[in-house]
Amino acid sequence: MRITGQVKDTTGEPIIGASVVEKGSASNGTITDVGGNFKLTVSGNEIQITYIGYIPQTVKIHPGVTDYSITMKEDTKTLDEVVVVGYGTQKKVNLTGSVASVSTDEIKDRVQTNVLSAVQGTVPGVTVISRPGQTPSINFRGRGNLGTSSPLYVIDGAIADATFFSNLDPNSIESISFLKDAASSAIYGSRAAYGVVLVTTKQGKSDKMNVSYSGYVGLSNPTYKPEYVNSTQYAELYNEALYNYNPKGGKYQGYTEEEIGYFRDGSKPDLYPNTDWNDLVLDKNVLTTQHSLDFSGGTDKIRYFIGLGYVYKDNMIPGQDSQRYNLNTNLSSDITKWLTVKAGVKYIRNDSDRDCGAPSLASFSMVPVTFVAKQSNGDWGTVNGGQTATSNFITGNPLRALSKKDWSKSKSENTMYDLGFDIKPVKGLIISGQGVFKGYEYKSKSYTALQPNAINYFSGEEIAGTGVTKNKMSMDWQSTNTMLYTATARYDWSNDKHAVGALVGTSYEHYKYERLAGSREEFPSDALTDMEAGSTSGAGYTNGAGSSEYKMLSYFARVNYTLMDRYLFEVNMRADASSRFHKDHRWGYFPSFSAGWRMSEESFMKDIEWINNLKIRASYGTLGNINNVGNYDYFQNYSSGNHYNFSDSPVIGIGESKPANETLGWEKVALTDIGLDFDIFNGLLGVTADYYIKNTSDILLGYNVPTETGITAAPSQNIGKVKIQVSNWL
Repeated sequence: MRITGQVKDTTGEPIIGASVVEKGSASNGTITDVGGNFKLTVSGNEIQITYIGYIPQTVKIHPGVTDYSITMKEDTKTLDEVVVVGYGTQKKVNLTGSVASVSTDEIKDRVQTNVLSAVQGTVPGVTVISRPGQTPSINFRGRGNLGTSSPLYVIDGAIADATFFSNLDPNSIESISFLKDAASSAIYGSRAAYGVVLVTTKQGKSDKMNVSYSGYVGLSNPTYKPEYVNSTQYAELYNEALYNYNPKGGKYQGYTEEEIGYFRDGSKPDLYPNTDWNDLVLDKNVLTTQHSLDFSGGTDKIRYFIGLGYVYKDNMIPGQDSQRYNLNTNLSSDITKWLTVKAGVKYIRNDSDRDCGAPSLASFSMVPVTFVAKQSNGDWGTVNGGQTATSNFITGNPLRALSKKDWSKSKSENTMYDLGFDIKPVKGLIISGQGVFKGYEYKSKSYTALQPNAINYFSGEEIAGTGVTKNKMSMDWQSTNTMLYTATARYDWSNDKHAVGALVGTSYEHYKYERLAGSREEFPSDALTDMEAGSTSGAGYTNGAGSSEYKMLSYFARVNYTLMDRYLFEVNMRADASSRFHKDHRWGYFPSFSAGWRMSEESFMKDIEWINNLKIRASYGTLGNINNVGNYDYFQNYSSGNHYNFSDSPVIGIGESKPANETLGWEKVALTDIGLDFDIFNGLLGVTADYYIKNTSDILLGYNVPTETGITAAPSQNIGKVKIQVSNWL
């Protein structure tokens, strides 16, 4: 049957270019013309109409009816989008700070086992650097100091770290918010100088049980490898370098023309090889697999979400692999109409195993292509460009390092338990409390096996210092425990013209760290795996331990006001007190102020229909950074091992290693931001632009003191400054 029709918006204006497709037959479709009209021959009983910025519609085809008038409604979810901010949520269009949000839909299809890698390239002003075998690093708007400038991570209201965040199962994440300026970050005060990453994990909904599975199996290959010159080019460039340094010595000071010919034709591989360490050492087509299984549902009173995850990753260096196990549960229950209780458990376990030696990737560049990896007689290479190689090249041989009988096993466990409540005594007021326990435990055990000295290819004799003469086993245990208590009261009120929101809160944190490590040497056999079999005295019998702790007390508040949905104002204030500072300098105060103007809501903009949202915003605030402050920097530090002579006998004593600095204070960041947000053509194009100035002062640095003082550690002082001035847009 041939049908005709017209597609219009709610004002009666025709929609040009809307897609009209027969449902169930994607190849049978058309688009509307300049009058919003269409013609289509269909055999089914439904058509589907879609257009960017409008809610898709399905229209039934009735027998005998050939002409249809279709009205499409605007999809306003972009303008009504709610984003997570510090201790709450706000409508995106009413934000006066620089906040970017990434939903799970934007990262779930990225083949990444690491959340930090998955968000790479999705947020302007946020740089993620991924290196093989390392936890990716993240940086907001450039480095602001000379030490640590990593952001604060908050997961479901609990303070976390980059390792915990990056190892979350991406399928258990609902949304990620990036707070980039002082207006949005000041509510977190002393930890927010370099941005805040807010993570909200998935929650249950009042619905029947839903079970979802996501998984993939893939093969990985090294796609970017440093390009090295071949051995012929190396020899020619080496000669050129020597000639430039000493022209009188001639053009063949390093290698003769004949030797370069051997490199070129490969006729003497035991003397003049062309070694490619990437091809010799790295595996290809290594296995990576990830699986996620989620259960969610609930009733009107109880809602739950349970997520299970598993990741296996084979390393491109042979003999190395890792596994990760994830558990994420969230439970909420409405005890009464005014009381809701919430609980959550997050568990992440990482296992890493290595059953051979570990070649250094740096040695791929350090050991030249003219070095023989392995001689034709089966001995390990000792020749570099026709001559006996240096011991550094021989011991750095990546292929030889890989052949060792070394091994290592490590396991880390991250746990987070949270229990909270929401009380709603009156309309608009929510009183919340949360208690969080975060634990981290790391265990590792490694073994360095014996290795004979390399055999000189020319003389047949051992080359001293190229082997491992003492085997060694090491064990390491580390544990951190953090208790965090937070209480907030939030009130929201609005009418046709005004909207007011207020938040007050307090938090208390107590952190403890412990470490125990030891090692033994001289095991009678490389087959032994028990520490007890090693030496029980002497230099090969070592142990060590350490512990530290700190506490922090905070008060914070926020007030925001909106007039007629177009004039926006917000004030934040946070006060932090840390045990890392002397009592006279313990408190830091971090205010911020911001304002916004939604020009698109003004009457003179109403006739410009292609602009959906246009907002100008500005903010200024001060933030703090405590990451570069040691737990005991304002105390005098002492170290043992100093010997004194008492009655002609040496006595071990202690000596001052670092003097106290009771005036030590907070590192401060003053951030000014001017921004522009606009969306046009019903969401077809959205642009966010920012110009900001970041001034960091009182950066904590160590300063040198004369060695005659006996001080071994540089005292800490607030003496550094950094300024960053940037504009970016997306």
